[in-house]
Amino acid sequence: MNRILALSWLTFKEGIRDRALMGICIIGLVMLFATIIFTGVFGYDLGKVLVDLNLSTIAFAGLLLTFFVNINLMAKDIDKRTIYCVLSKPLSRTEYIIGKYLGLILLVFIALFILLMVSSGIIWFVKSFYAQIYFKNFSWACFLQACFYEILMFFVLNAVVIFFSSISTSSFLVLLFTIATYITGQTIEEVMQFFKKEAMAEQLPQINQWIIDIAQYIFPNFSAFDIKTLASHGKFLPMEHTMALIGYSAIYTILLLFFASLIFNKREIT
Repeated sequence: MNRILALSWLTFKEGIRDRALMGICIIGLVMLFATIIFTGVFGYDLGKVLVDLNLSTIAFAGLLLTFFVNINLMAKDIDKRTIYCVLSKPLSRTEYIIGKYLGLILLVFIALFILLMVSSGIIWFVKSFYAQIYFKNFSWACFLQACFYEILMFFVLNAVVIFFSSISTSSFLVLLFTIATYITGQTIEEVMQFFKKEAMAEQLPQINQWIIDIAQYIFPNFSAFDIKTLASHGKFLPMEHTMALIGYSAIYTILLLFFASLIFNKREIT
């Protein structure tokens, strides 16, 4: 465990030194403060739009961090040959995978937490002026729940990064596969419903329906973590739903790390 924690801390410190991280944080902060200006043109929907834009900005910054910092952190070990030094120590490849994942998650969590604090300050500032007019349905519990759901989504997405990084040495391919998985996960629910309707209407073979059902479990349903619209309307999801989503993200993350470990243990590093 100490070896895993040490590797995760080294990964986190390496990510902190990445110049791209500073650029992403600056972009996120600028976008957050810009929401004050943008929401001024939406009249009575100011409160809802402000919450939605702030949550979208936090999610966007997390995606940039995952796609352009975390993926490169995984690729650097092989490109710079530092992985040989790491694996030459009493550290198994499975521990390497887990340690790297925890380091990436810590980096994402700290960055999003900082943006969340700034976002909360902006909402509090605007709300202090227009609370009785535009923020009648606003709820801090709903806002924080939406942020928590976004963090759960990044737990799964970074596990996807680890999984593809265990397969390919090319950071470009890992980026391509991760983006494709994210887009698929965001649209999988609507796509599956569409195909199910088509299957019922055209009476497609049973095997095709089985393929559709299996696809729902293969690809992560990232749209389930997106509750910005509900949060902007002040609708709090029940605890049962939250616990189910925590279980879903935990199981999916564990499975991805398990398969990544199996692949990485059998992979020849050159």
